[in-house]
Amino acid sequence: MMTEPLKVNRPAPLKNVVAFSTLLAKMVDRDPELPGLAVFSGPSGWGKTKSGIYGANRYKAAYVECGLFTTARSLLVQILIELGDSRPRGAIEDLKTSAIMLMAADPRRPLIIDEAHFIAKKRFVDLLRELSDKSGAPVVMIGEEMLPAHLEAFERVHNRVLEWLQAVPCDAEDFGFLAVARCPGIEITRDLAAAILEKTKGNTRRIVVNLTKVIEASQILGTKQVDLAGFAKAVGTISSEPKFTPRKFG
Repeated sequence: MMTEPLKVNRPAPLKNVVAFSTLLAKMVDRDPELPGLAVFSGPSGWGKTKSGIYGANRYKAAYVECGLFTTARSLLVQILIELGDSRPRGAIEDLKTSAIMLMAADPRRPLIIDEAHFIAKKRFVDLLRELSDKSGAPVVMIGEEMLPAHLEAFERVHNRVLEWLQAVPCDAEDFGFLAVARCPGIEITRDLAAAILEKTKGNTRRIVVNLTKVIEASQILGTKQVDLAGFAKAVGTISSEPKFTPRKFG
C-alpha cells in the first residue's frame, strides 16, 4: 500500500535563492557611507551558484566566475567584458581604472564574483575591495564554506564586508519545490522524500540527481506515484555522499 503522497500547493523559491536576493537588495540600497562587500558561503552543491545566477538576472548584476588559475589580470578582463567592454586591454592598473569607471557609472549594479574561494587566499583579492571602495558599487563574493576564514588573512577586505550570508541545506519545503519543478506530474511519497533528504543531507545537487532517478523509476514502473519501495525496485539505492576507501600501498 502506498504511503501518503507529498503534496505541494504552490511552488516557492528555494530559501537560498530568496536569501541571496534579499542580500543583493540590501547591498544595492545600503547607505553609500557603508562598505560595499558581501559574502555568501556554504558547502559545494548547496545551490549557491543557482542563487547567484538568479540574483544576477534579477538585479542585472555583472557575474564573473573564478577558477583555479584565475589571476588579477584575467579577473579584471572578465569583469570588464561583463560590464560591456568587449575588448579590454592595457596594463593591470589600466584595466582596474576602466573597471572602476564603468562600475561608478552605475553604482547600483552589483558585481558578483562566484567561486571566490579560488582567489580568497591570494593577495589580489584586495582588488575587489578597491573596486567597490572607489566605485561605490556592491561586490558580492560567493564561495565554499571556508571563504570567510580565508578572508580573515586580509583585514582590509574582511572589515569591509557588510553582510555575511551562510547557505542552508534543503529542507522538506525546498524539496517540495524541487520535486514540482523537476518531476512535473509525478507524486513523490513522503517516505521517499524523507529518505532522499536524509541520504543527501539536503545537498541540492544530489537531490536533483535523485529526482532524475525518480522520473526513471516512474517510467519503469508505469506509475505517476513513486514511493521508497518502488524507487528501490526500479532504480536501486538513493544516490548519496560518496564514500571512498583509501588505497593501501606497500
